Amino acid sequence: MRSNLFKLAAVATLAPLVTACGELEGGAQDRMGNYDVEYVDNLRVYINDELVAEVVSGEDATVEWNGENFEISQLCSDEGVMCPSESYWTEIAVDQPWGVEYDLLNFVNLSEDRGTPGQRMGGELSDDGGFVMLAGLAVGGEGACAALGVGTVEGLFAEDNSTVDEGVIAYEWAAGCVIGEATISGTLRLETDYTAVRSGDYDISSVTPEEPIDSEGSEVDPDEPDEDYASEPEA
Repeated sequence: MRSNLFKLAAVATLAPLVTACGELEGGAQDRMGNYDVEYVDNLRVYINDELVAEVVSGEDATVEWNGENFEISQLCSDEGVMCPSESYWTEIAVDQPWGVEYDLLNFVNLSEDRGTPGQRMGGELSDDGGFVMLAGLAVGGEGACAALGVGTVEGLFAEDNSTVDEGVIAYEWAAGCVIGEATISGTLRLETDYTAVRSGDYDISSVTPEEPIDSEGSEVDPDEPDEDYASEPEA
């Protein structure tokens, strides 16, 4: 079932007409293309949804948790967890598997040195050009976290599709992370900001792509769209 985060009523769509900014009549939006991801030099650390530190390269901070201390520098290294800017994709293709009349988005990994080339994330486009990618990216712990984590990607397309702005990549582990001498019994979330710049038209010929997925991570048939994802027409 579709995620409640962006659940929209199924509606009849109007025949789209392309405008100069990539917007289409009837509320549909053409966002397909290839993008280069650029990371902001920052890292936010949350424990149980509480912001405990924010640092940039060259800075460090000591965090006290449950009577124990650990250094932020212990999080992102060969011995720590993998931070978003170290491991998330640097090149992506934005796909709309059911076309511009539906809000389903897929990101396809085009990076040769990050993750698995051709891997997909599934998510949903909102009518203001914002999106949340909710499924399809699992992250390991590099020995620091016992369980696998999950990754999410948020952002906002510019009206002309030239950039993705206000981007946030987050990795989260449910429990069981050991950082230095500190055992984190609650959730650990790491966030890094990013922007992305359009590099060209949609092209996934450099990889072998996985099958399209929905925002829950389930494979979908490109020829059988789910009407729950239909774009709402403009009033």
